[in-house]
Amino acid sequence: MDKRRYIIEIYGIVQGVGYRPYIYNQAEFFNIKGWVSNQGSAVLLDIEGEGKAIRDFLIKIIKNPPNLSIIEKIQLISKEYKGYIDFQIKFSSSDEKGLKFIGVDVATCPQCLEEIFNIHNPRYHYPFTNCTACGSRYSILRKLPYDRIHTTMDDFQMCPSCRGEYNDPADRRFHAQPNCCPNCGPSVYVLTNEGRKVLCTDPIQKTIDLLQRGKIVAIKGLGGYHLACDAGNQETIKALRKRKNRPHKPFALMVKDIEVARELCMINEIEEKILLSNKRPIVLLEKKASKTLPDEIAPNMKKLGVMLPYTPLHYLLFEGTITALVMTSGNRSSAPVQYENHEAIENLRRIADYFLMHNRDIHIPVEDSVIKVVNDQEVLVRRARGYIPFTFPINITQEALALGAEEKSTFCAAQNQYGYMSQYLGDLKDFDTYGIYEKAIGNLVNLLGLKPKVIAHDYNGSYLSSQYAESIAGKKIAVQHHHAHMVSCMVEHRLFSPVIGVVFDGTGLGTDGKIWGGEFFVGTRESFSRVGHLKYVTIQGGNQAIKEPWRIAISYIHAIDYKYKKVLREVDKKSIYTVRQALDQNLNCFESSSMGRLFDCVAALLNLRQRITYDAQAAIELENILDPSVKEYYSYHIGEENGVYQIDYKSILMGVLKDIEDELSPSAVSAKFHNTIGNVTLEMITRIKERYHINNIVFSGGVFENIYLLSYVVKGLKKRDYDVYYHQQIPTNDSGISVGQLGIAAAIEGKG
Repeated sequence: MDKRRYIIEIYGIVQGVGYRPYIYNQAEFFNIKGWVSNQGSAVLLDIEGEGKAIRDFLIKIIKNPPNLSIIEKIQLISKEYKGYIDFQIKFSSSDEKGLKFIGVDVATCPQCLEEIFNIHNPRYHYPFTNCTACGSRYSILRKLPYDRIHTTMDDFQMCPSCRGEYNDPADRRFHAQPNCCPNCGPSVYVLTNEGRKVLCTDPIQKTIDLLQRGKIVAIKGLGGYHLACDAGNQETIKALRKRKNRPHKPFALMVKDIEVARELCMINEIEEKILLSNKRPIVLLEKKASKTLPDEIAPNMKKLGVMLPYTPLHYLLFEGTITALVMTSGNRSSAPVQYENHEAIENLRRIADYFLMHNRDIHIPVEDSVIKVVNDQEVLVRRARGYIPFTFPINITQEALALGAEEKSTFCAAQNQYGYMSQYLGDLKDFDTYGIYEKAIGNLVNLLGLKPKVIAHDYNGSYLSSQYAESIAGKKIAVQHHHAHMVSCMVEHRLFSPVIGVVFDGTGLGTDGKIWGGEFFVGTRESFSRVGHLKYVTIQGGNQAIKEPWRIAISYIHAIDYKYKKVLREVDKKSIYTVRQALDQNLNCFESSSMGRLFDCVAALLNLRQRITYDAQAAIELENILDPSVKEYYSYHIGEENGVYQIDYKSILMGVLKDIEDELSPSAVSAKFHNTIGNVTLEMITRIKERYHINNIVFSGGVFENIYLLSYVVKGLKKRDYDVYYHQQIPTNDSGISVGQLGIAAAIEGKG
């Protein structure tokens, strides 16, 4: 007999996905003896059997693992035959030095759904039903390995029935760590906004009644609180906007099922697949004309953010007559999402009328991910629930931490030549968000056992993330903001050779001390040369100008010496005069090459938005009004100074202003402006390629959230046979900065 023994380590997303039970059952089938165990975040096997049986067993568990598992690496060592008599699942052990992979939170599976709606099932209407194929993972995890004692479910002891399922190799809840039922698991309850318990026999039915009566309910979900209301109730939505101080920013919707989503939006095959996936993100979809949904849900937008239910609790909320709920982050404007019960009552009581709470702690808050489809590709706008932690290869031998930007913040850790990207955290200038940022870093450092020797941060020392870098030990690497943008896309697409990087965004400190944002680089992961940019303009008003685009418009038309005539009539003459005087005297001014600010300028000139209430609102609304049938564009000029190309904005703006004077429709002006920026970008790239002989083109920065502009330049370059790369899995906005910082740190350390 050809008896053999092997020690096998399998790394990847292999915990919390039913992998050990699967291995156990396959071992029984192939007559394999030995044991399997969690070690750190890996699965460790010690197996014996006949050579062919072992080969067939390994092919089965590696090539056809459970659906949720992702295998990254396998190590196999031959050992002396020992003579095991059976196969067992052993207790887990820790491994501080090994590779670590952390499972994501997963939407409710069909089998659990069937139980929830089966009146004869013990888990009928139970909102915490889960199994090895679904449920909470990352949001409840305190430490590795992923075992119940290391999660917030450790507070709940399994009843004999659940324990029986947990220990039964034939049961789909075999070693399902959050396993529970109504007899032993968490429970839900309703409170008033004063914190008093509402007496009721069915808290979920009570919540349905409240929503149907037009109440706003703060609902504790998988990764934090949502503020929910009936999406068909215009007055309630207006009240929610007023209480939350969110006058314009679109609200997300959760709809009962895919049929309701189709009634409200145009949905293609790829979008439908993403909506129905076990990640269940918010997907940005083209609106249909609707008589049932108020415009207040997403004012001035062509798209709606739509998601489907992803926990048993969500499915149960649609048992009433409501088919669509506003489901927006449970926070005050600009603050982080609430996830702890006491703080939620304290911070949301002036917004919500009632609270639907539960008593299972959330250890790591996670917001809903946001996805759009561009050129038939899934593109992440916000990487969060279901998509984090995001693990990617990065060739750095030192353990490292990259601290990200200040807005739309994330951070990255590196260990054992893998990078770990955090969830979206928000604007660090908010005190509470900064606290969550510090806690999230601490959580990931503890999960990984990380001892960073290299700390990468933004070149702008005034950023709170950069100041945080000074509080921790390690070699500091300051990374220019737009270089980090470019390299984040290179890391995503595993590019190492030189690229032409086109980075358009709103704000980032340049190496000359000015504000950059309309940049053309030639470079690698380690270094870059600035070979082109939008011509500088002097903008008055500091940070206030970003919130008041009329100041930006005045700054631009002052720069081109245009007489005001028919534009900016909604701004009072005294304010205009004050800003002009300040520009003449260079008071509270800064120089900027930002493409984002140029978009703000045109939006203000068209009188779309003189003051914004959320990030990039003016530019977003400018894209939303454009008429895609308009193909014309404005004249433009590319100059050159000291070997650096410069896009002169004067002729572009003069064209815009003439069309406004001639009363051309704003939708046509917007289209012509977008076409112009697309064409001048294509010409800049062509000139740079001819000079530097580089064919790889990388796009990054928040302006490329603009689907029309991104599609325009990608299509134009592919016609010219360029190799074009843009963000898909790593957000193009500042959420991706930390990935780029890590890539640059790896290159500087000589390994990237």
